[in-house]
Amino acid sequence: MKHNLPVAAWLAASLALTQTAHAADGDVQRIQALISHTYDRPGHKVETSPVVIESRYALADWTQGSMGGRALLRQHDGRWEIVACGGDGFKDPAQLHDAGLSTGAAKRLIVKLDAAERSVDPERVKRFGLFGKTGGAMDDAHSAQPKS
Repeated sequence: MKHNLPVAAWLAASLALTQTAHAADGDVQRIQALISHTYDRPGHKVETSPVVIESRYALADWTQGSMGGRALLRQHDGRWEIVACGGDGFKDPAQLHDAGLSTGAAKRLIVKLDAAERSVDPERVKRFGLFGKTGGAMDDAHSAQPKS
């Protein structure tokens, strides 16, 4: 009987991790849909990936044409909302802390984002830092009200 306890604990932990992964996958899809619904324009679809989540907060990398950036999102009343769009500043724990994250949560979110971005083409990763630097139409579109 003692031998079954570690197996049972392992199975329970595996099930919990699988359920958490499925919930996170659903959150990623909801975040991608929110960003797409908010910022897609005819002929200019937003590609949102990777997306990382830490508790009630998420960072989503996005590109749209030659531009790119990062979106900070927060889960409020069970729904994801876009807090702000930015660039490389969202890799600074102090900036995320100013946006409402605890220092620990900010650091964990950045570690997750760094890990996720390792599998992304380096040229695309560079575009995530462009938001707010060029003053172009993309910046104007993202600083304006989302489409209705």
